[in-house]
Amino acid sequence: MSLKIDKISTLLFDLGGVLIQLHGTPFKEEWLPGEKVSQGVWPFWLQSPSVRAFEQGQIDSKAFAEQFIEEAGLIVVAEAFLEHFMHWPARLFEGVPEMLKDLAQHYRLAALSNSNALHWPMLMQDMQLQSMIPDCFSSHQIGVMKPDRRAFEQLIDKLCVMPEEILFLDDYQMNIDTARELGMQAVKVTGTAGGVETIKMLGLLEG
Repeated sequence: MSLKIDKISTLLFDLGGVLIQLHGTPFKEEWLPGEKVSQGVWPFWLQSPSVRAFEQGQIDSKAFAEQFIEEAGLIVVAEAFLEHFMHWPARLFEGVPEMLKDLAQHYRLAALSNSNALHWPMLMQDMQLQSMIPDCFSSHQIGVMKPDRRAFEQLIDKLCVMPEEILFLDDYQMNIDTARELGMQAVKVTGTAGGVETIKMLGLLEG
């Protein structure tokens, strides 16, 4: 996809894997029972009804932990599961504050993340993303997760901007595909430096 840089007015960021470096996995593989260890963490996580319910704001953290442990058959108590899960978002990627400060001089900044009531205060207050990105939206607040079209449609409506004016950065291809279907410009973030590396590659940073 060739970008139309001159049409971009808004930069829309995913958070985890794009602006925020994640620490390992959302739960420990060693908590899986022996017959499930070979499947790894991600099949259970990505297909989980309880993860979807929690990140759409439908259940609280206690119910989420208990339901997910039962779904995956994990050998762990809810308190230990949640303690590990709380530390999954580790830190901002190096250079993110400086990048956002520079970009804010030229573009409107926004974020759309599949997140939850436990992580969101950490991301917004502790990591100070709310002060760097004026328009931040989480799935648990809007009641729908990416890649559902409704998540993007809500965001476009709230921002009052034409889809083609938005450049969306995300590290999941399904989310990129949905954004493009709705007329947004979108680039998949790859590599180990998150969105900073991608923004530099696109030539959107000065200097």
